[in-house]
Amino acid sequence: MNPSLSRRSLLEFSALASGVALASCAAPQGKRIRAQGRLRHAGIAVGGMGGADLDQIRSHPDVDVIALCDVDANNLAAAAGRCQGARTYTDWRELLEKERGNIDAVHVSTPDHMHAPITLAALRMGLHVYCQKPLTRTVREARAVARAAREAGTVTQMGIQNHSNAPYDAARQLFGARHIGAIHEVHVWSDRPAGWWPQGIERASGEDPVPPTLDWDKWTGTAPERPYKQNAYHPFRWRGIRDFGTGAQGDMACHLMDPALWFLGLGDPLRVRSTGPRPTAESFPLWSEVRYEFPGNEWTTRGPLLVTWRDGGKKVPKELLAELGLEGITANGCLFVGEQGALLADPYGTQELYPKERFADVAIPQGTATNHWHQWVDACLGRCEPSAPFEYAAHLTEIALLGNVALQFPHETLEWNGGKGRFVGRPDADLLLGSPQRAGWEVPELRG
Repeated sequence: MNPSLSRRSLLEFSALASGVALASCAAPQGKRIRAQGRLRHAGIAVGGMGGADLDQIRSHPDVDVIALCDVDANNLAAAAGRCQGARTYTDWRELLEKERGNIDAVHVSTPDHMHAPITLAALRMGLHVYCQKPLTRTVREARAVARAAREAGTVTQMGIQNHSNAPYDAARQLFGARHIGAIHEVHVWSDRPAGWWPQGIERASGEDPVPPTLDWDKWTGTAPERPYKQNAYHPFRWRGIRDFGTGAQGDMACHLMDPALWFLGLGDPLRVRSTGPRPTAESFPLWSEVRYEFPGNEWTTRGPLLVTWRDGGKKVPKELLAELGLEGITANGCLFVGEQGALLADPYGTQELYPKERFADVAIPQGTATNHWHQWVDACLGRCEPSAPFEYAAHLTEIALLGNVALQFPHETLEWNGGKGRFVGRPDADLLLGSPQRAGWEVPELRG
């Protein structure tokens, strides 16, 4: 089977994930490599979100932090101060080699372009992996990681903590009750990137001295070599840069499109179309609008299901809001539109059914929350299953990244052959499904 989930397996996973969301941990499924006793953990990238991942994982009572790695000496020193006795590294390759046999698991919280190289190396060693979203920077990488995870048989989880939070569990319960009938369209939107990181820009000119606390070559990693420029890439401003990040859709679609794929059990899209501006040579655009068409299923009306992604402040059309009796809408969300009304899945607030008057007697459930990081640790120790393993995470990431490919071909409809992992009759678009690795940083699984 190809690394993208079949419709049947995705529906089966949707049912499993729904069960996991209700309980702190579902019973283990099938055979999988498990850690024994305590989980010996190494953190790869421990500043920013990596620091948050480290703190959540180490707060589990059955975790020992053995080693830490970061290319930024300030991040590394701060993390080492919180994890007394952990050995420190500035090169993840050295950590994996020297700690072979000493660790069971790693988290990977680097910029997007280094997710796949590090994750693939860890899976190759038989380690459990928690990787930040998006799982990878390219579609080709997502498929390689999904394949490697199946072959490794270890426990994996992508860092979409909203998947395990109470709001999405409440939304899932409301969706499952079928209050709004068969679904005919879904709208997903985000306020990113405005005010979060720069996009719609060209490459910064000139060169600045590399800070003595930063290993710029290792930060650049597999990406094409370029001069260091202060405040242009590190920290965090890399997200909108095409060589390093995946823009607003790569950042937020893994959170906000999650309910659409999860609740509806969506497989591969049939086609994708962008109606927004084209990216610059350096960065993703200031805003985008991408429409997907998916095959219908038992949750939808007949014909293709339309799923529309918008970012940069673009939201649901005003005409639809007026029809549903909405004067405004949240900054980020996923709106299911059915034959009988609409459901708003908001990862940060209360779930709602619209028009409100029609559903005034429907009680909104509170939902049950699970610690997403602890769930992964418990799964590594054989106590349960993770709710966002790489099989699912790779598919969700792939859908988001197909939107980024479509940005390069505005107002053109690209037909997608999920089984073959390529576009129909568009070799120019296929070229954007992967990217070359810098000499000396080649990834075995991505060669050829």
